[in-house]
Amino acid sequence: MGCFPDFVGSDALRARIGDAVRRNRLSHAYLIEGPEGSGKRTFARMIAAAVSCERREDDDAPLPCGECPACKKILSDRSTDVHYLDRGDRATVSVDAVRDLRREMALSPTELDTRFFIIDDADAMTPPAQNALLISLEEPPAGVLILLLAESADGLLPTVRSRVQTLRLEPVPTEDVRKYLLRVSPEARKLESEGGGKLDAVIAASHGRIGVALAYLTPKREAALLKMRETVQNVIAAAASGARYADVCRAVFALPSKRTELAAHFVPLIEAIRDLIVLKRSPDAPLLFYVDRAGARELADRADYLRLVKIYDACRDASDAVDANGNVQTILTSLAVAVSRQN
Repeated sequence: MGCFPDFVGSDALRARIGDAVRRNRLSHAYLIEGPEGSGKRTFARMIAAAVSCERREDDDAPLPCGECPACKKILSDRSTDVHYLDRGDRATVSVDAVRDLRREMALSPTELDTRFFIIDDADAMTPPAQNALLISLEEPPAGVLILLLAESADGLLPTVRSRVQTLRLEPVPTEDVRKYLLRVSPEARKLESEGGGKLDAVIAASHGRIGVALAYLTPKREAALLKMRETVQNVIAAAASGARYADVCRAVFALPSKRTELAAHFVPLIEAIRDLIVLKRSPDAPLLFYVDRAGARELADRADYLRLVKIYDACRDASDAVDANGNVQTILTSLAVAVSRQN
C-alpha cells in the first residue's frame, strides 16, 4: 500500500521516507522545509504516526494506517510522546525554550517506543537557541526523533543544517489541489457550483499550498481575495491597454493606502504583469495570476512587449519603495505616472 496516502503532493519524498520507516532506517533528525501552508506540520505529524504505527511492517497496509491506537492519538494531537515547540506570538524561539525541550528529551516515553520533538518556526530560533539544540543533534538521546520545520534552511546555522537531513516539500499541482479541495471542503464545492472562476482564483492564489487554499475558503477571506484580484486586474488592464492618465490614476488609487495591505497587493500585481509578458512569447506558458487564459492573452495582445516590461519594472520599483517605508501617496502617484500612456 502507499505511504502517507492522505498527504497530497511530494510523491517521491513520501515514498522515500515511507521506505525508510518500513526498513527502520530513519535518521535521528530532519528539517522539513517549505513555504507557509505547504503542510510541514501535517507531514511531521504523519511521520510520527508512521514510525509508531502498529502496522508499519505490513506492506499491505497504508503507512500510517490511521486506524491503530498510536496513529489515532498522534494524528489527533493527543499523544503525550509528541512534543511541539513554536514561537507563538514572539518574534523568535528563545534559548530557554530550547533548553526546556532538551531536558524533556532526556525523559522516557510514556506510551510509544519513540518520542517526537517537532520544532515549528525552526528558522526563528536565535543563534544561542540553535547552538543549544546542537547537543541533541550531535548526540541524540535514544528513542528520540527531532523534526525541524522551516520556510527556508537559510535561517539555520550551517552547523545545524549539517546535522539534519533536509526534506523539501514541493508545490502541489493545480489539479491535485482542486481535487483535494472538492473532496474535503463544502465551501470549495459551493464555489465550483457558482462558477465564475472563484475556485480557480483561490487555487491560483495558493501557489500549490493546500493550507493556504483552505485558509482562503472562509467567506471573509474569500471575499477579500476576490476584491484584491479585481483591484489588481483593473490596474493591469488600465496600464496595459494604454488608458488615459485619469483612468490609470483611478485604478491605481483604488489600491489600499495601508502599507501592509498595499505590500500584499503588489505580489499579485507583479505576478499578473509577469503573466502577460510570458504570454507574449509563449501563449501556452503556465500562469501565476490569471485563471482566464483567453482573457489574459487578449489583454497581452493589446499591449506591446516593451510597455509590459515597463509596467513590470514600475510595479517592482513601487513594491521596493513600500518595503523601504516610502510615502504611500507618493508611491501610488509615481506608479500611475510611470504606467500611463503619456510615458
